[in-house]
Amino acid sequence: MIRRLAVTGAVAVMVALPFVADTYTTAVGARILALGLMAVAVHLLSTRTLQASLGHGAYFGVGGYTTALLAKAGHDSAPLQLAAAVTAAVAAAAVIAVALARLRGLTYVLASLAVGMLAAAYAASAHAVTGGTDGIAVPAPDLWPFGISLAPTGIRYLWLATVVLGICGLLAWHTRSPFAAAALAIGDIDQRMNALGYPVTRTVWRAHLHSAAVAGAAGALWVHATGYLNPTDLGLTTSALALAAATIGHRHGPIVVITATAALVGARDVAASHLPPAGQGPLWLGLLLLTAAFLPLASRRTTPTPAEVRP
Repeated sequence: MIRRLAVTGAVAVMVALPFVADTYTTAVGARILALGLMAVAVHLLSTRTLQASLGHGAYFGVGGYTTALLAKAGHDSAPLQLAAAVTAAVAAAAVIAVALARLRGLTYVLASLAVGMLAAAYAASAHAVTGGTDGIAVPAPDLWPFGISLAPTGIRYLWLATVVLGICGLLAWHTRSPFAAAALAIGDIDQRMNALGYPVTRTVWRAHLHSAAVAGAAGALWVHATGYLNPTDLGLTTSALALAAATIGHRHGPIVVITATAALVGARDVAASHLPPAGQGPLWLGLLLLTAAFLPLASRRTTPTPAEVRP
């Protein structure tokens, strides 16, 4: 009951933000929604197959650059850009995940990190396509067929909130599917599922595609939120932040993961400008991560074991 009330409160805050906050806070909220959806993508993969990815910035970048290039070419429909970003990210994952789906543990972490670093390096070097380290500035898209521009901060935020909540609802429904149950079983008992003849590698490959689709949508929404994209946006910092938020919300749903993202971004960016010592965002972010890491240990210590429970 308490968990449901907390999730409902988080959703209410997400929806009401542009009506009660100033323009700057709403713009920060829009960026948090995009980064939160990126964390949801990592969470979607890590909770099912137990593969902790540090390379989802690659799919985030594919979705973001697809959106930016479409906008530069004059295709200013936000739904079209979103659909194209998801399709491009899934296509990229269909190739990359052929190798990643066979890896487990630290080997997978290192391989995913290499994928993310290669994507960021290519984005920085392909100046003719991505703008290089200068990045790409794009105009605000329109909500076709309604003709509503996303230039106003409040309308842009509401577009992001609608897409993010829609994807979260779709994922909540998808967790009850047979595929999700099979992916969870693979994460828990990989070798046994393989011995039973279940197509483990193919299922993990499909899980990568689902996760990449969400990451591609996050990249598109990041461009919609900021109007700009450069290689640092898909680098290790973004992937590590997403993995940290996904880890904090490991046993919970997408809304909790987005709330964790908001806390991490707040500690890194907002608290750094208001709390001493000045300009020490990484310090507050590190303290928050340490607190989140030790909370599960504290809860396990206070929970009685079956032997301690008296009839």
